[in-house]
Amino acid sequence: MASNKLEYDSTLGGSVNLPTHLPTFRYAANVVQEMRQLIDEVRNPVSRKLVFQTLPKHMRRRAMSHHPKRLPRKYRAAHRSQMAKAGKPQQSKRPSRKYRRRPGNLLRDYLRRQRRNVWLETHIWHAKRFHMVERWGYRLPQSSCDKTYRACYRASAEHCLLQDMSFYVCIELKGKFADLRQGFTRLTSPKCGLSIAAKTYATGRREGSIDLFRDGKYPEYALGRVSFMWQPTGEAVNEEEIPRTLWLWVHPSAYPAVLEELIKVFELISLSSITVPIEPDKPLTKDGNEMQVKSTKPRKPNEQRRLQFMTKTLAFERIKRYGNTKLCIELNDLKDVMNRFRLTGHLAQSVLIHTFKPKCFKEDAQPTWLHKWFKENTSSKVVHDKQSEFWQNCAELGSPGELLSNMILALNIEDPRLTRPKKRTKALPSQLSSKSRLELLLNMSDHLAQSVLWNMDVRDGLCKSMITPSAYSKLRAKHAVVPGARCQFEDEMQAVPVILIQRPGSQREQYKRLGYGCGWDVIMPAGYGMPIWLSLIMWGAKPGGLREFETIAREMGTEEHLPDTVAGRVLAATRHQELSAKYFRKPPNKRHNYKKMAIVSPFRAPFTELIRDWTTDPTQISELTTNTFHILRDRALLQQLLLHIQGKSKIFPIEIPNNCLIQLYFRMKSRGNLEDFSLICVPTRGDFKRNLRQIRMGNHEPVFTEPLLPDLAERERKRLRQTHKQLLKRLRAKRVRVKRKQQETSKTRVYISPANTATLVAEQLKRMCKLWLPEDHTTLYSVRKQCQREVFGYATTAHFSYTESTVCAVGYVTPAGLKQLLALCCQTNVRQPMCLLRNPKSRHYRFACFKLHLDV
Repeated sequence: MASNKLEYDSTLGGSVNLPTHLPTFRYAANVVQEMRQLIDEVRNPVSRKLVFQTLPKHMRRRAMSHHPKRLPRKYRAAHRSQMAKAGKPQQSKRPSRKYRRRPGNLLRDYLRRQRRNVWLETHIWHAKRFHMVERWGYRLPQSSCDKTYRACYRASAEHCLLQDMSFYVCIELKGKFADLRQGFTRLTSPKCGLSIAAKTYATGRREGSIDLFRDGKYPEYALGRVSFMWQPTGEAVNEEEIPRTLWLWVHPSAYPAVLEELIKVFELISLSSITVPIEPDKPLTKDGNEMQVKSTKPRKPNEQRRLQFMTKTLAFERIKRYGNTKLCIELNDLKDVMNRFRLTGHLAQSVLIHTFKPKCFKEDAQPTWLHKWFKENTSSKVVHDKQSEFWQNCAELGSPGELLSNMILALNIEDPRLTRPKKRTKALPSQLSSKSRLELLLNMSDHLAQSVLWNMDVRDGLCKSMITPSAYSKLRAKHAVVPGARCQFEDEMQAVPVILIQRPGSQREQYKRLGYGCGWDVIMPAGYGMPIWLSLIMWGAKPGGLREFETIAREMGTEEHLPDTVAGRVLAATRHQELSAKYFRKPPNKRHNYKKMAIVSPFRAPFTELIRDWTTDPTQISELTTNTFHILRDRALLQQLLLHIQGKSKIFPIEIPNNCLIQLYFRMKSRGNLEDFSLICVPTRGDFKRNLRQIRMGNHEPVFTEPLLPDLAERERKRLRQTHKQLLKRLRAKRVRVKRKQQETSKTRVYISPANTATLVAEQLKRMCKLWLPEDHTTLYSVRKQCQREVFGYATTAHFSYTESTVCAVGYVTPAGLKQLLALCCQTNVRQPMCLLRNPKSRHYRFACFKLHLDV
């Protein structure tokens, strides 16, 4: 037998005897055990990663760490166990969007979102298509999400532009005609035009507008322009002892001030403080006992929630009431009780003709409020027929401007849902007949303005008895045999009373395009805003927002809110704050250095300081610093000034006060772009000569360029910025040292303390703002002589005008500066007076001609 071979293994340190054979069953048993361990490791791997982290990269999602359903099914159980071990709380299932959009939950969400800002009836329609802004306590549409600036102008000029102005507040005044006229004489002035008691308005056939001021403060402290309409009456209007009803339509920004002045002038007190018995007196029987009366049925929760949404909500709430028992004057605050739409353009007439169909009265039909009204008022049926006949004759007109200016027309129309087309259709005027339009105007009835909307009971009852859109759709699905055919129940639907107010647009051909801005205003009861809105849209009206109010006013050569009114001052302060914040959000190398460009106030028009600088009498300077400026509204003085500008009168009106501003409309002579708050400057003789030379040579360069000025505060700003940065670094280093010192003794993790440098940074920003824009107007002539050309006015709104095909602006100038300019133009033999305008972001001066606006 051979001896065993000896082998040396260095790891064992000795010799090892290897067997010559190996038992198979033992080898197989060991391999099976190893395979079992390997399979177990594969099935249950030991890893520090989470389950969703072990997936391939193309399958990983951020939401997997929160939602197990994002993982494959075979990994969800392991993921839940890992999350449970980590102590992460189990998330409740989020309700689906379908659940959140259920009518009850959706309405509850709408009510929550209306706590801060009031919604109009058309809010949801606008919110899907418009940029919404918060203004005056409302959530209003600003502009369309599409690029519709040019399209809206075309609609206002040639077609039909539709705007929702239901945010205007309606104030109702009831009292004797003489008492109301006497009260408004304290708030208005006959120098600004016709009064509120003029015969053309007192009949109720026309709507008027007046400028309101503080009690006895004319011409200063203007509140704003207010539209008004008298309730038409069949009695003689010259009798001043008959009770009358007056509606005032006020802009929401001026509404609190106007309401305060009305309460003060008419000595009104709130009627809500008067105690009223809660339970009415119970009727008695013949025996003298109390008759048992059934209690009124409580309103269902679903009905209560339905009435708490939309504008018609406030129609059922207790409106604010004020009264004067001595003068028998009552004031009702009808805020958010009615809707008002504005249609602008020549096709507004056609759109309304196709949308509003007069209701055909049938005595054998199901009784509605119209049957009850005709039964109580015997003459109402004749008035309804005359109104319907006149409206049918208006179908032959091509534009609203062909009718009587500011006329009021009341109609009882069919439900607009009945005449709505399936597809959006452009409403066009019908073929003109040979009937004379003059005959239509001469044969106007005196009862066209009588409407049921003046009756509060009927007005509120319309909302309760109207068929909701969902109910109307169900009835159509149930009764409509032929698609599109009219059902029997539709003929029995109640009529909708509306009031149409004509707007003539521009009436001075020498000033602006004749007839631009004409259209209709539609007043309708609450609850019918959305059906009428959709019908007008389907008949071709172009929707617009708040931006279009400013655009139309600018194209007409005026301004929506004058600078001396309540709305104008609030708007100027808001814009100044927004533009200043936007300016200082930019880095220093991206800001315009207005000090080098010689611009004192780039984000607001300092009219008070401008008037002070142009005042030559030193005794009036102290008065001008305390008193406020005002816009010249005296029609007689404006007419005299217009004659002087046209060269027909050589004397400048000396009656114009020094602390007033004159509104002018500017038009660029050649090239040049303007922005808001542009400077209006007085040219020199050399500027006129240089302009003539450039015209001959066809040169379009600016007349004059302002030289750059040195910025004395530039070094100070750099020094302060460097010092501020060093201070922040030292404070941080100090906090780091404190942290490291605490780490030496602490056994837990130490965090660096917060900076708490908000106050320091705010003070630094305040100092830097003063160095960038030092709007210090205390020094004399700081505004008038801020640049090489004397500044005598500011352009508040400037933009490209489509009617003029060039850049135009609306601005305000001082009387002394205008007098100096007109004298200079007369000396240099300039036929058309011109002035210099300068963009605040540019150093170039360019010539512009101007016109005087008489209907301020």
